[in-house]
Amino acid sequence: MRFNYLITVIVLKWSVISGSQLRDDDTAMDSRHWFGALPPQKAYTLHRRGWKECLRCGGAERLGATVDVGMLTDLSDDGANEIIDAVRAHGMIVIKNQNLTRAQQVEFTDKLGEVVVLPPSFEGKDPEPFHPSIQRITNFWANNTWKGNTTGGFGSYWHQDGQFWLRPRHNILSVLHARETPPRGGETGFADLRAARETLSRPLLERAKSASIHVSVHDIADFAKGDKEDLDAFPDADHPILDNHVLDGGPMLYVGSPTMKVNGLETPEAGRALLDMLLMHATSPSYTYFHAWDVGDVIIWDNTQTLHHAMPYKNDGSSKRELYRTQSRLVIAPSAH
Repeated sequence: MRFNYLITVIVLKWSVISGSQLRDDDTAMDSRHWFGALPPQKAYTLHRRGWKECLRCGGAERLGATVDVGMLTDLSDDGANEIIDAVRAHGMIVIKNQNLTRAQQVEFTDKLGEVVVLPPSFEGKDPEPFHPSIQRITNFWANNTWKGNTTGGFGSYWHQDGQFWLRPRHNILSVLHARETPPRGGETGFADLRAARETLSRPLLERAKSASIHVSVHDIADFAKGDKEDLDAFPDADHPILDNHVLDGGPMLYVGSPTMKVNGLETPEAGRALLDMLLMHATSPSYTYFHAWDVGDVIIWDNTQTLHHAMPYKNDGSSKRELYRTQSRLVIAPSAH
């Protein structure tokens, strides 16, 4: 579990960043492209396949930095701090050419904060044996039999993870590791909620300033088959739609998912209309990145500043899409919230 990063990052406060405030090595992106995030301690290139190669293309300016900290099985404290800083600044990062066992992935996740363990019934009735913190995101069961040609599967809509946790326990990083991938399709899409907030029109900002999302774990589509006892263990949570990042104070939208209730407007219907507009804005091509998987990829994203979406692929049992997800809750100093 990581605590050192609190000393170096939690004390950062957001301010409008001018070009003169950027370090000399910040050549790849100027201040406009950070959308209120403080630049990272190091400069990174963005992971892009190019317009001719991607099946789904997005124009996000900040998401998807490629970070090289060596093999994650040998990660140092400095390496863990670098990863957290890069995720904070970029929202979502890519680490290539890894080969983690389930136990090694849990160990790596623990270096980023507090490992999150959800009730087994929340994991799609397909738990990873011996590792309750692992979520299997795959078209094959743990016994290597095909699950069948299901459509509209787990996570196949724009959403944030962790919105059902009370504040500040909703500050969660997700780690996803690819072990097998289909020949085409199956990307994971991301949308930049910092960029969406900074570019939101004045009328919508004014409309959203008094609004908040109200989250009941009972309303989350992916948990529809959760056991009643597990669902009832989570109290309802509320989050302001116009929020600020816990590590650097930068402004962002917090919208949860399409099923959220919105409080603070004249009627529930008015809240629904606002949420629909904000989701449409946030997931436009200017703010999205679609990660096309290679075997060995590890991607890490900050759920408070990004939406994500599992994209379809040909699922006829002839190929596997085998990913493993863990989550780490940022350890937040009391003064930071």
